[in-house]
Formats: sequence, C-alpha cells, structure tokens
Amino acid sequence: MKSAETSVPTRLKPRKMPSQSRSGATVEALHEATVQVLLAEGLNRLTTTRVAERAGVSVGTLYQYYPNKQALLFAILARHFEEMAEALERIGIDGPAETLDDLAHRIADAYVSAKLAHPDTTVALYRVAGAIDQVRLPSDVFKKLDAAVVRLLTCVPDASFSDPHRVAFTLLSALAGVSRGSFGALASGRHVQDSLREETRLLSRAYLRAAAETELTMK
Repeated sequence: MKSAETSVPTRLKPRKMPSQSRSGATVEALHEATVQVLLAEGLNRLTTTRVAERAGVSVGTLYQYYPNKQALLFAILARHFEEMAEALERIGIDGPAETLDDLAHRIADAYVSAKLAHPDTTVALYRVAGAIDQVRLPSDVFKKLDAAVVRLLTCVPDASFSDPHRVAFTLLSALAGVSRGSFGALASGRHVQDSLREETRLLSRAYLRAAAETELTMK
C-alpha cells in the first residue's frame, strides 16, 4: 500500500501493449518464461536472452514489448496487484455480507485465492521483491485495493468503522505479511492452501472484530 502519488519511470514501462490475441499470447509466454527462469535459476541468472529462449521467441521480439528485464518484472508485479484488486472487487456480487465474520472470511478468501491462482508467480515475485521497485506501481492499483475493502467495510450491517481507510490499510498489510511468510518459506501445494486460508481467515476475523469493538468503546 502507499499514499503518495508516483509516476512509473520510462525504464519500467512496456514499449507497447498487445493489441491482438497473437501478441497477447506472446506477452503471456514472456511472463510465464520469466517466472520459470526465476524459479529455476534465480534472479542473478535472469536475462532477456534466457527468457526469450524459454518463451520460444527471439530477443528482438521480447524487446518489442519490454526495454529490459526490470520492465518485464515490473509488468508481472503490476498485473499481480491488479488481479488482487479485481478479486476483492468481486466480493459481494453474489450478495452482501450478512455479518462481520462473513465479510472477514470473504476478504481473506479472495486475497488468498488471488495468490493461489498463480502460485509459481507468487513465489517468484516474493523471491525477487527487493529487486522490483514496487513503490513505482501506478497509484491507481493501490487505490483500487483500498476502495474495494472500504466499500465492504461501510456496508457490513453489524459493525461500523469511523476510519475505514485506516482499517483497510492495516488489514491488507497484515494479509500481505502472512502471505509473504507462507510463500517465502517455500511451502507449497496443499500445505499452503490449507494453512494460508485458515490463518488469513482467523487474522481477518480477529482484527476486524477488534477494530470495530475499539471504535465502539471510544464513542
């Protein structure tokens, strides 16, 4: 999460966006190849040449879309955040949360589902988090994350929050910490899915209950 406006430097911007299904498939192959190289060989051995070879395209084709490997990593990270925001925005489409506990579980489940949708990408991004300039992500994606949770907090029928933005920030930060710990520990498969879902539900439920109760006692 962040609050200040920042701009994406040119060195991290894609050179062009895919406009057709074929070019979209090429970009997808480049992203997947990047993750595979990161997991197999690590950041130090990640090069545009290796990515292009793994994706089955020429280096020239890669450079049509990305000026360097940093821009490629940045694009994968940006899409990851967008997918998390979209998962949170979908909460409530099938009906509003009936209780605060229900809402807590829905938020936790949506967050974890976004992480587990592409577990290899999640693991790879956590491994190279320090090498990606996350603070340069467009502010819109952080605003979408915040707005999605704030919308839910203001609609839950059995609790109220005087500062839902603060509560949303804290909850998302806490969920991010648990997720990073799970994937960063190289846990995989069923162990991650079971433990991460259970723990994030517990965290989300306990924090939202405490936040709501604290505000009631202060009134």
